[in-house]
Amino acid sequence: MTKIDTERFVADAMLGKLVTYMRMAGYDVLYAPDEDAVGDDEVARLADETGRVLVTRDVELSEQTGGVLIKSKQVEGKLQELIDAGLSFDLTETEPERCSVCNGTLTETDVSDEDVPDDIERAWRCEDCGKVYWKGSHWDNVRRTFESV
Repeated sequence: MTKIDTERFVADAMLGKLVTYMRMAGYDVLYAPDEDAVGDDEVARLADETGRVLVTRDVELSEQTGGVLIKSKQVEGKLQELIDAGLSFDLTETEPERCSVCNGTLTETDVSDEDVPDDIERAWRCEDCGKVYWKGSHWDNVRRTFESV
């Protein structure tokens, strides 16, 4: 069995929205369906082989792997359950670090070279998929969600 890194995660197919929020909090999160891991055995193997904490809504899979069982249906409750699981899960706002789409690393880019609104001073590009991010109204909504937890 691989040593578990409590800063990196695998989330099952039932937690897609949570994955986005976790990535926006700067966490390295593999979304199992994106890794062609759909069945319980495949998801468990992915978590084990990559040394990541499994986050799941599946009771049996959680019990089998020692993963974190998420029961809440709202994202705020899901985030709180990660904190309550004792993973030192931190929702302090940081600079964007992870792509919410592909989990790639973000690096700051020149806004004059990007298709971003004129009033935006900083932007980040995903090194893997090329998506460009900036802190706009969506980021404000995410920040409010983090603060409510």
